[in-house]
Amino acid sequence: MSKKRLYSGTEISAVLKRAAELHRDQGPTDTSGLTLAELEQIAAEVGIDPAFVKTAATELEEGRTDAEFHFWGGPLSVDLERIVEGEVSEAKWEEIVMEIRRIFGAAGKTGQLGRSLEWIHGDQTGERAHVTLTPMGGQTRIRIFTRMTDWAVGIHTPLVAASTIPAIVLVALLQLGPLLNTGVFLFTVATAFMLARLAFGTLARRQERKARKLLARLDDLIAEPEAALAERVDPTAIEDADRIDPSLLAEEADAERLPPTRRRERE
Repeated sequence: MSKKRLYSGTEISAVLKRAAELHRDQGPTDTSGLTLAELEQIAAEVGIDPAFVKTAATELEEGRTDAEFHFWGGPLSVDLERIVEGEVSEAKWEEIVMEIRRIFGAAGKTGQLGRSLEWIHGDQTGERAHVTLTPMGGQTRIRIFTRMTDWAVGIHTPLVAASTIPAIVLVALLQLGPLLNTGVFLFTVATAFMLARLAFGTLARRQERKARKLLARLDDLIAEPEAALAERVDPTAIEDADRIDPSLLAEEADAERLPPTRRRERE
């Protein structure tokens, strides 16, 4: 087989898929893995748009999360981490903070711990969301953590507690006997619990989608060249927009010096 043969896109995918299968079946166990940036680099080298790799990785994580069983209806916390190419400059950090606030819908507080930049949002119950960006020699580690334990408690406790009252009333009205009465009581409470699971699951997954959306957005912002950022927010363009044409000022001054009659003729 000639080493100079050119493989099509379909053949490349087939070769890489088969190589992965052989490595899994016969190769040694390797727990080191690859970062998303490394996967994107490999994809670029074989002619695959790195954006598709990022989309595929996001879909893989979302599918894995949806397949998980959560007793309370959704995850009690979300902890996402990714290493991306590029570092965070002061200008980028300002735009990143605005993006975090826009997605999470909260002002939060910014800070710095060592070399790491942080954004923290909390309330009376404690810290709710925490975003950390840590430089790593030309790369940046992104970590997004959100806590939703208080939501789970706040939704399940009142609904389940309130369901005991109609359950007791039903048992008293029906008078079906000890076994059936217990069944009615448990069914009523279980129904309330399932409703609470549904409500909390909806909120928790919405928060998780926000975190994943933010992770992808921060990846793009950090990897964006500084020149592109400067073009998008160009202070000289703002200055040019606010500057008044000097020729217009000169014409206005000449008009003020003319006698009233000449001024009317000129108008």
